[in-house]
Amino acid sequence: AQVLKSGVGLVPAGRRCRPMYTFWSAPQTEACPGPRAAHSCDVIDGRLFVFGGWNGKKALNDLHILDVAVGRWTEVHPEKKPNAQAPSARNNHTTAVVDQRLVVHGGHDGSKWVADMHLLDTSAVSSGSYDDVVWSKAQMSGAQPSARACHTLTRLAHKLFMFGGYDGARCFNDMDIIDLQTMTWMQPALQGTLPQARNAHTMTVIATKLYLFGGHSGNKHLTDLHVFDTQRLQWSQPEILGTPPPGLRGHTANLIGHKIFLFGGYDGKGRTNELYILDTEEAKWVRPTWPTESPHTPPGRQRHSASLIGSKRIYIFGGFDGNRWLNDLHVLDVGRLEESALNDVAVHTLIENMRRLLNSPDFSDITFVVQGQKIYAHKAILVAQCEHFRAMFSGGRFAESNQAEIVIPIWSHAAFLAMLEWVYTGHTPRDISGPGAERLSEVLGLADHYTLDGLKHVCENVLVHSVETNNVCTLLRHADQYLAHELKRYCLNFILKNFDQVAYTQSFDELRSNPTLLLEVTRAAATKDSSKS
Repeated sequence: AQVLKSGVGLVPAGRRCRPMYTFWSAPQTEACPGPRAAHSCDVIDGRLFVFGGWNGKKALNDLHILDVAVGRWTEVHPEKKPNAQAPSARNNHTTAVVDQRLVVHGGHDGSKWVADMHLLDTSAVSSGSYDDVVWSKAQMSGAQPSARACHTLTRLAHKLFMFGGYDGARCFNDMDIIDLQTMTWMQPALQGTLPQARNAHTMTVIATKLYLFGGHSGNKHLTDLHVFDTQRLQWSQPEILGTPPPGLRGHTANLIGHKIFLFGGYDGKGRTNELYILDTEEAKWVRPTWPTESPHTPPGRQRHSASLIGSKRIYIFGGFDGNRWLNDLHVLDVGRLEESALNDVAVHTLIENMRRLLNSPDFSDITFVVQGQKIYAHKAILVAQCEHFRAMFSGGRFAESNQAEIVIPIWSHAAFLAMLEWVYTGHTPRDISGPGAERLSEVLGLADHYTLDGLKHVCENVLVHSVETNNVCTLLRHADQYLAHELKRYCLNFILKNFDQVAYTQSFDELRSNPTLLLEVTRAAATKDSSKS
């Protein structure tokens, strides 16, 4: 295949594309936990601690630790130790990490909502003593919050902030605070307008503020964003640019730099695998895209877990896809995602710079005269992008190789300029199809003449959608003349399906100027009729 040199590297002439980035991977691990959703997964010393959840039949209280460095899960059983104060089986509980302790609060045990709080001491794990992790029941003072599930527990400095949740009868919008130095529950008076009560939301720490997004009110899925200032104890609702995610519950949120990465969730219709980014510095929602054909992109899910390991790798585990409880592990490499975004910006800038050179006399060293009008061009660009122009301007084989002006007969000025825009930028003008199909058919002819296979493919794709009874025979003639095989095949099939109408059009009469093509059409029609009889 002919090769074009573009701003993003060597690409086949038949297509112009962005570089293929693989943002997702699915690492293979040993001794993986069973399928589950509504579990917790926390990072302590670079390891993942998965606790509890729901497997479709019952609540769980097993504990699994993933050593990310070696890809091995280990199930530990601190609940079996003498005098262990382990939490009961539960799902939709909430957790937080305080130094090397895992704090577990609330949830649902399969029959009732619970309000207890337990601590898991993981300090022995860092020395390899997995069996020495210890459960204990938290000794608390102050007014304890009521039982609930699907709430959040977020650490900031010496405090834990618990918000929202559901108890089977109602959702909550209260903020309960734990002073970690005294292990005391507090319910201070808050300022500002409180968010609507909800559950299955996310809460993310940025500096001294908590960012609340989404969830379910008990009646509807929510799309609102609220910010809680932990120093002023004040709620606010900032104005955010861009298109927000749909109302989601059971999604996840991870902070990387000043950006919050939301993944997955349920919107009342289906489980998604889309990623949304909140840029908190620009106060703007961003929705990145990636190749849907990537084999490691996780399927849509809710009530999964998402854990940040290192600075830019998010580990997605488990969840529910609407039919199955999952135990797959996927990793999103945010570094590669950001690299792709930077390259997109660089490519866009390059394309716009190239577009400014199109038909510009600045640094032009070759001029085409089309329909009496001059079009300024640059040999270096033409030669780099098109083998036909390379042959034209090198070796002295063409008379045009030493000419400063080249007269282009037959073609129109607009069509030739559209062809050059493709050569310069890899894109066609937005109005290339225009009214009717005449101009685009002409660009198809230019693409064939200058062996620009990518442009030819684009023209065929657009022209296929322009086919109708009155122009199909004209487009068939052009497809035959310019060796546009896909367009020709489509036009022939259209004629055969609509022969009674097409046969009485003026464009069908014009086929008489090409007896060979007319014979091909009539034979195909006769073959179709004979197959019916």
